[in-house]
Amino acid sequence: MARQAEQRFGSLFWQAFIKACGYASSVLVLIIVLFLFSEGMGLFSSPAIDRELVAAVHPDNPITEIDEETLHALLGEEITTWADFRSAKVELVNVNNLEKKLKAYGLQGRPEDVLGQNFERLPLLLDSMLTVHPGMLIILQPHFVPQRAKQVNVGHISLGRFLAGRTWDPTRSPSPLFGALPLLWGTILVTLGALFFALLLGPPVAMYMAELAPKPIYRWLKPTVELLAGIPSVVFGFIGLVVLVPNIQVVFGLDSGSTVLAGCMLLAVIALPTIISVSEDAIRAVPRTLKEASLGMGATHWQTMIRVIVPYSAPGILAAILLGVGRIVGETMAVLMVTGNTPQMVGFDFLASVRTMSAAIAAEMGEAPQGGLHYKSLFAVGCLLFLLTFIINLVGELLVAKKIKQR
Repeated sequence: MARQAEQRFGSLFWQAFIKACGYASSVLVLIIVLFLFSEGMGLFSSPAIDRELVAAVHPDNPITEIDEETLHALLGEEITTWADFRSAKVELVNVNNLEKKLKAYGLQGRPEDVLGQNFERLPLLLDSMLTVHPGMLIILQPHFVPQRAKQVNVGHISLGRFLAGRTWDPTRSPSPLFGALPLLWGTILVTLGALFFALLLGPPVAMYMAELAPKPIYRWLKPTVELLAGIPSVVFGFIGLVVLVPNIQVVFGLDSGSTVLAGCMLLAVIALPTIISVSEDAIRAVPRTLKEASLGMGATHWQTMIRVIVPYSAPGILAAILLGVGRIVGETMAVLMVTGNTPQMVGFDFLASVRTMSAAIAAEMGEAPQGGLHYKSLFAVGCLLFLLTFIINLVGELLVAKKIKQR
């Protein structure tokens, strides 16, 4: 009786322990996701200029707010006159062109010599310049802005420009550019190319190992595939940098071999062990009775493989491919080392350099001040990467469920 009570207590304890671990893991994942999105979405409630700067205009200028699009048009000199304000010509004064504006105003020498070591004479000078140039737009630190100048609200960074913007320049001053489209497209392009190479080798090798390989070859091939899965990705990246990149440069006559093609080939090799191992398990899980029934009906071994084994194991093979895609999308160091790390829109040019979302986060997070626009923008990229991975997994789950239902 005591033994039964002890066994029951042990069973209840382990059930409670397993449930607690499951709940704790779920809560931890939820907390991580909430933290990611809380940091990332903070970008879209932030002003479109550095948080340490303010924008100011002439006190008579009717402008009280400048949206993000207008701000970038002003900084890019696409807008040169103020609407409804005496047709005044826009004169920009910011941290980048201050010395140039001083020379245009007739003041020669270094800004420190003209304005003082701490630029204490700058507000008076800007006040005088406002009188001469009423269309002036000043974007500087608040203590440099003249008292009579009128501060204007600067629009927030928009989600639309983040998703559709074609320029990623998060360190540009005074107004950074957070166009994540080159990063998103670079990730998609590298993933599609790597998946193409992986599909050429992965499922066929798995079929060979499960159905055709002689035992001596299988005993050698199986550990080799598993060994590839255990090699750190940075080692693959180093091999790609030393071997793959120079050869691509020579073969295609490029200035640099760090291209999309190099990333595709390297990531395909990284994803192959996962695809091969999981696909082989799915193929070996096909019931022996199905194979024997097919052979008994007069089908050859090849016909049985194509018409019986492959359709039955398709959900498992599809799951293997999705796991490989997840490995490709989330890969960081290897792709950072061989793709050129250049955020640009390249279309379908596989011989151009790109930067993926994961590579951007790894390369820039160390230099992004905590809480700043750059910091928040990288979390926003992380949110985009999370959503991309989630969509891929969701579509994969639906396809696997559909395949299983069709059996």
